[in-house]
Amino acid sequence: TTEKAQAEKIGFALISLVILPVLPIRDFGPFDALNLYRTWLMVVLISGLGFAGYVAIRVMGPRAGILLTGVFGGLASSTASTLAFSRRSREEPDLAEHYALAVVAACTMMLPRVLVAIGLINPEFAPSLLVPFSLMALPGIAYIAWVRFRRRPSYRPGDTPELGNPLGLALAIKFAALYAGIAFLVQIFREQGWTDGLLPLSFVSGLTDLDAISLSIARAQTGERATPILAVQAIVLAAVANTFLKAGLAISLGSRGLKPRIAVVLGATA
Repeated sequence: TTEKAQAEKIGFALISLVILPVLPIRDFGPFDALNLYRTWLMVVLISGLGFAGYVAIRVMGPRAGILLTGVFGGLASSTASTLAFSRRSREEPDLAEHYALAVVAACTMMLPRVLVAIGLINPEFAPSLLVPFSLMALPGIAYIAWVRFRRRPSYRPGDTPELGNPLGLALAIKFAALYAGIAFLVQIFREQGWTDGLLPLSFVSGLTDLDAISLSIARAQTGERATPILAVQAIVLAAVANTFLKAGLAISLGSRGLKPRIAVVLGATA
């Protein structure tokens, strides 16, 4: 509706144009690990990417088809897309292949989305993730190509579940708190030389949110004591953990026909 669309625009303006400019640009706390402006800037970045996908879904509507809906859903929120399509597959088990395609597209789109976000805050570090992220994307791309060229899935306008707006202020605050907490831990690990602890932290954080840990590590690489190889390993491990999470959600919530497809493709991705 027009009122809903207006509220969504106001929400994005509030996040990006009202809150961000008034936050102090200074470090504080133990090891100067906290910075309100940088933390909220990450919220604006992720919200902007998510909003782009959400707007694309709203504008294109049923014309997008299930594949593009999965792609744009992955840009908005791969977790929400996985939940929505997996649940719909249980309601319509005959369309399991149809919904598996959307889940795989959303989970595969997660990788370039994170890469773009990292490139915006640390363009020197982002290229080091091109090879591992490309390899992780291959199973999803191969599955999508196989399904599309073997047999184009039939599509009905009612097949696409409605995806929620990723720009809610409550969600933005939760992400900000998560990012600040992870950034704080990453900074402590770097200051104390606890490099061995970064990988377990990345895996656990990846089970919750890939964006927060990836952006925290990427920003930390701008320091003089950067450890690029370890940073790449940590982000890839977080992506693996997040892939396991999406696979678990799809397998537990999806239909019998969707489960094996997701297990094979996302298992290969991990």
